Amino acid sequence: MTSLVGTSPRRVQAGRSPFDSPALLVVLVLVALFGLYDPRTLAPILEGLRLPDTDDMMRLVGVRDLLAGQGWFDTVQHRMLPPTGIASHWSRLIDLPIAGLILAFTPILGRPAAEGAAAASWPVLLFLLYGALAGLGIRRLFGWRPALLVLFVAPQTGVFLNVFRFGRIDHHNAQLCAVLAVALALADPARRMRRGLLAGAVAGLSLAIGLETLPVIAAAGLLVLTDWLRHGERATGMLAGYGAGLFGASLLLFGLQTAPALWSVPACDALSPPWLLLAAGGAAIGGGALAMDGRGVGWTGRSVLAALVGAGMAAGFLRIAPSCLAGPFAGMDDLVRTSWLDQVDEMRAFPQFLRSEPDVALPNIMPILVAALYAVAMAIRERTPDRRRFFIVVSALIGPGALIALGQMRGIYVAGAFVPLLGAIALDRAIVALRMPGSGLHRLALVVLAMAMLGKAWAFVTDQPARLLSPAGLGAQTGPGSNWRTCTAPAALAALDRLPPGLVLGSIDLGPPLLLMTHHAVVAAPYHRNLIGLRAAIEASEGSEATLRRVVRARGADYLLLCTAALDRPEAGRQEPFATDLARGIAPAPDWLTPITDLPGGSTLRVWRIRRD
Repeated sequence: MTSLVGTSPRRVQAGRSPFDSPALLVVLVLVALFGLYDPRTLAPILEGLRLPDTDDMMRLVGVRDLLAGQGWFDTVQHRMLPPTGIASHWSRLIDLPIAGLILAFTPILGRPAAEGAAAASWPVLLFLLYGALAGLGIRRLFGWRPALLVLFVAPQTGVFLNVFRFGRIDHHNAQLCAVLAVALALADPARRMRRGLLAGAVAGLSLAIGLETLPVIAAAGLLVLTDWLRHGERATGMLAGYGAGLFGASLLLFGLQTAPALWSVPACDALSPPWLLLAAGGAAIGGGALAMDGRGVGWTGRSVLAALVGAGMAAGFLRIAPSCLAGPFAGMDDLVRTSWLDQVDEMRAFPQFLRSEPDVALPNIMPILVAALYAVAMAIRERTPDRRRFFIVVSALIGPGALIALGQMRGIYVAGAFVPLLGAIALDRAIVALRMPGSGLHRLALVVLAMAMLGKAWAFVTDQPARLLSPAGLGAQTGPGSNWRTCTAPAALAALDRLPPGLVLGSIDLGPPLLLMTHHAVVAAPYHRNLIGLRAAIEASEGSEATLRRVVRARGADYLLLCTAALDRPEAGRQEPFATDLARGIAPAPDWLTPITDLPGGSTLRVWRIRRD
């Protein structure tokens, strides 16, 4: 009997199966891809620029500014909390290809349609890149069928249904491709320097795009370092290559996307001097390893070098950026953290999600946890050297994301890159087991293991087939969290755009659609660098009439914007904030607010012009 996770199907002779036909698998892949790229989800993007997420909207706003002549190094969103604006920590490296797509589509479609076409095509192009990388890597190690099954499994996972669907021009999909490339490069059993150099360079690109992948990049560095400590000269090339590639690419891309005036300014939420220092430490260890080659230095000498460089890195980091030890949100006041940050889905813990929204928690997180455990088990049991190396690397890189996902949902983005690979391998082994003699219970266990890595299987477990079959799949927002889309109907935003330009004080999540679809400026949008605007919006929405008026005067707002569809349900015995009663029509508008009534019938928006006198 074969092991649940051990014996390779190549070693087993078994009868033929319908799944031995590439044509059948291609059909299954196309059916699965239809769930990810359902044409019905294109129309809202192409016709009305209704992008899936506030981050996608902000990305397009930044791209528009770039195309309109805003400087490459000027990442300030000047219509957010004017007149000074708010500097974005996002990378221009993602803005550039999207801007290129818009310019390419504009002569054919015109500018408005070109923006929609670019937003629809960018995630598709990245999915093709992911599929090509994963397919080539898996085919070399495991054969053609698991390589095809990667494309079948990916659209069944919550992460891919979210970040690769039409309109997702945020940077998470690019980072998934980057961490996959890092893993495949490090999976080289020969530990060649050029593969380490490639892995390090892509890791540097990933950090320049965003620091969300920092735990995975650090895990990759610890992996090659541990490999060198154990095996010495056999692993020197990959360690040196990874360190040099990471530092070289990070330094180059930092210089390309950061204004020279900011080169010495530490930033906890973007690539900056403290993170470059850590990358330099990796390069220093790699250089020291090369210098030790052929000198007979043993484990003790290698450990001393690693400890000395590590201590220097830690001391330097503490000297130039001690606040970054508290994470990217250091300095956020309690009100903003409690009323906004802790309520963001990406920041919520798995147990919290499991209690309140099991239909979200299980399909998104459970496949990652199962895949991580499967990778560890395979790393222990696999005996073929090249495959064992693959599983060791994948288990080392998926682990940090899986652990983070238990405490913060955002960990799923980087860990999710490896679920289609592991799910495809497990599914291939289940297919082989089904046509072999042996225990029916054993075959059932293999099938269940493979299915447990499919998010859509967990959607059935949570009794959500309707959501599973919806055009947006598991990535669709439902319930209270999706109400902001009701608040941003195109006709209502068009009516707001016809008003004289002004500064809008409104709900935090309404900031990005207002910036994208109107000419107004906003006080707040869901970005942590805008602490003043976030606090103003929270105080205005949760306080008394006096508090609202104080905030309006302090910020110089011209309009107050509220949405009845995004208000909390009233609780018995609880006094509602003034803004909530105002939006519901319970409280009369004070004389310093003039209602604006020329909005489309049925709109959930309520708008008032603020009297400056």
